[in-house]
Amino acid sequence: MFRYFSFRFLPYCFLCIILCGCSAVPNEIKTADDLMESAPDSALHILQHVNPHTLHSHSTKALYALLLSQALDRNDIKIESDSIITPATEYFTDTEPERAGYAWFYHARTAGNRGSADEQANNLLKAQSFAQHTDNFKLLGLIYGDKAKMYESQNQYDSMIRYNKLAYNSFQRLNSSQNSVISLTNIGYGYLLTNRLDSAISYYTLAGKLAVSIHDTLMISTIDKSIGSVYYKQKKFREALNYYKRAPLTHIGVYDANKWYVLAKAYIKMGKLDSARILLKRINDPQEFATDYYKLWLTIYEKEGNLREALQAANKLIQVKDSVNDRKLSISFAGLDKKYKYQGLQIENQKLIINNKQNGLFLLFTLFALSIFALAALFWRLRIKKKQLDVQNKMLEKEKAFVEIEKDKVEKEKENSSLLEKQLKLQAILLLNIEQHRKNVIKRPGIWKNESKEMQPEHNNTFYEELIACMDLEYTDISHRLLINNPTLSKRDILICCLLLAGFDTGMIATILDVKLESVTKHRYRLRSKLQLQNSDNLVDYLRQF
Repeated sequence: MFRYFSFRFLPYCFLCIILCGCSAVPNEIKTADDLMESAPDSALHILQHVNPHTLHSHSTKALYALLLSQALDRNDIKIESDSIITPATEYFTDTEPERAGYAWFYHARTAGNRGSADEQANNLLKAQSFAQHTDNFKLLGLIYGDKAKMYESQNQYDSMIRYNKLAYNSFQRLNSSQNSVISLTNIGYGYLLTNRLDSAISYYTLAGKLAVSIHDTLMISTIDKSIGSVYYKQKKFREALNYYKRAPLTHIGVYDANKWYVLAKAYIKMGKLDSARILLKRINDPQEFATDYYKLWLTIYEKEGNLREALQAANKLIQVKDSVNDRKLSISFAGLDKKYKYQGLQIENQKLIINNKQNGLFLLFTLFALSIFALAALFWRLRIKKKQLDVQNKMLEKEKAFVEIEKDKVEKEKENSSLLEKQLKLQAILLLNIEQHRKNVIKRPGIWKNESKEMQPEHNNTFYEELIACMDLEYTDISHRLLINNPTLSKRDILICCLLLAGFDTGMIATILDVKLESVTKHRYRLRSKLQLQNSDNLVDYLRQF
């Protein structure tokens, strides 16, 4: 708006600027444009060595902004600020719909990178409106694909499937096999999320045939494992296992490790624990799925009844979760610090731009004595910039608040992990006490039971008192506090409360007390009545908060 407003009343000035400012596109930018599809890393290297301050014409600046945004995106460098792509979206219009479509497409991606869903959707609509006036089916396919991802993040899976199909049709018209495979795989994933499993298998199979034709091992491996996941969800573990085995090795650590992981998961479901163990031992570094990896080990040890190893696996799982949370927090802080510095440089750059425009307007004033119009336009633009800076400052404040919230969440997760670790240690102590008493029974037959198979009270009471004393140490005299608050509670009531608080289930309590499962269930019901709990109240939660 500023460009047209300023020069509308200055035709001679406008002509002078065109004659002086127009120049051919630099060779570096032309070379980067030619290399963008075949070698995006080389294109980025060239563009990073171009000084944008040496670019004088608006068209050249806009093309440079578009190519730089495209190169960063093609090299998987996410940019959250609009400052790079804005010159392109401001310059390219209906006269160059293809350039305009790409400009708004990358503008949408920057909005998506910073989590602004509404702005991303609006920018994609603008990009689509330009792209539909061109024959560039790749651009249309990319736009439809990003819209599908946006709907997936919002759990609108039907819309996700619809736009992935539109992307597939566009790539098919372009004969882009690789992008077609990706679109088919995403369609299959959408059907998997909506439990339309037969349709999911159909699209995965179609994607697999196309991937085989282009000899893309990574895609073939991913598709085979995806089909296996569908059968796994249907609890057809044998069929799932066959597809997991079919998935070729990619010789990429994380992908091959994932294959061993899904195979082990299927073997566990089929009860083949030894095979699962062998596959899990092949994984040297589980990386992103470390949490699931140690969960499988915990499942194996629990099924084998190996409580010692299960406890070690549980501790390892807690350590991995803590490590992941700490890493996420450090990455979040580092990224935020980098973003603050980048936006600070951006603001300083904008100030320099404003100063340059002021000098240009002063030059026009001395040449044509029309400073009043130029100054009015300048003040108008400065006010817009000031508003933009205010908006950016507000966004920074909101992001700071968001980081604090995330930090509180991490602290709570650490507290929960610590509580779980304490509970596991307590259970281990109690189990050791039980094992010790069992050994005493073996050494001294008859110490626990007499001829009528009734437990001898003196030894029984000693054992219970040890358990209650252990719980009192961990939970600040819980037995005494319960008895003071509820005098009607029996010693057996206090013991069951302590065992529930330690995390033992009904079956384990029945084993410890040497009674039937039904007896423990009835006793728990009477205990709830004595504690005056409502039906909606959880007994264990009540004890933890007591």
